[in-house]
Amino acid sequence: MPSAYPKSILPPSLVAVTGANGFIAQHCIALLLSKGYRVVGTVRSATKAEQVFDLHHKNPNLSVRVVEDITSTTSYLSAFGSTGPDAILHLAASFNYDATDLENELMIPAVKGSTAILTAARQLGGVKRIVHTNSFAGIYDASKGLQPEKIYTAKDWSPLTYEDGVTAPNAAVAYRAGKTVAEQVAWKWMDDNPSAQFDLVSLNPAMVFGPWLEGAIPGSPEQLNTSNKIVHGIISAGEESPIPPTRGPVWVSVEDVALAHLRAIQVPEAGGERYLLAAGVYCNQEIADVARGIADKYKNKIPRGNPGLREAATHFGVDASETEKGLGIEWQSLEVMLSGLLPQLIEIQ
Repeated sequence: MPSAYPKSILPPSLVAVTGANGFIAQHCIALLLSKGYRVVGTVRSATKAEQVFDLHHKNPNLSVRVVEDITSTTSYLSAFGSTGPDAILHLAASFNYDATDLENELMIPAVKGSTAILTAARQLGGVKRIVHTNSFAGIYDASKGLQPEKIYTAKDWSPLTYEDGVTAPNAAVAYRAGKTVAEQVAWKWMDDNPSAQFDLVSLNPAMVFGPWLEGAIPGSPEQLNTSNKIVHGIISAGEESPIPPTRGPVWVSVEDVALAHLRAIQVPEAGGERYLLAAGVYCNQEIADVARGIADKYKNKIPRGNPGLREAATHFGVDASETEKGLGIEWQSLEVMLSGLLPQLIEIQ
């Protein structure tokens, strides 16, 4: 539903970024600072706060504050002080592949994290827009399988419920349920609080690939984030190795995701909208083909597989044209994204 409070939040407005040490958040902060915004980031420890501040070269327009409990409205109020930011990019999330208590470790933090930041924003005053960063997990219906004829858009919702997350067979399913329910809770909160003087935008990125900021490049393969670990696994397997099956065959560049967050606070008409962030489909063979073309001297490490073979006809697709129109995004190609990521991954090997 379009916003009742159309607005454009421009520099030098103050933008809060929760989960400021995360892969996407780091890029959002760097982009905001480069455009002249003032930024306040939140992290869960003083050590992480120092790391984020150093990563962005102690930029005087950046402050980083500690919110140990992302489910606590009081914690956010204490961190932000008496004056609220003009906009909030809510990227803080809880995920642990080793989680065993799925409700307390994943579901409750996801749901309460959504309402905590919204409630804090209402109490602070001055906040004009909140951008809720969700995931393609909130759109995709895994129970339907690969669905070769299906085209997912921002109008689609995962059918997973809170109970599905609590009783899930593993943390990955609980994560998808948590992302779905967290976004639904956020939209319901907005419906239940019509007097709130801010609006909500939801961004749902596909598998996020791309380079790290200089200074944030992991020191070992074990430290890689989940998405880039997929690319690393392909390009380091060896030329004669089989190419692993493709999982989650939709993708987007981290730089485009950061740009979408920027546009989400700048475009007045974005308020009240839900956007899918996806450049398109991919397969692991395509990554190998592109990587072998870019990193010629490392071909002996990158699987040859079956050059030119594509899997697009075997699984669902995506249509993010509404995002392209609404936020003015032109998606990076796989070649452009990999040209930035590959040199970093090769150094990590």
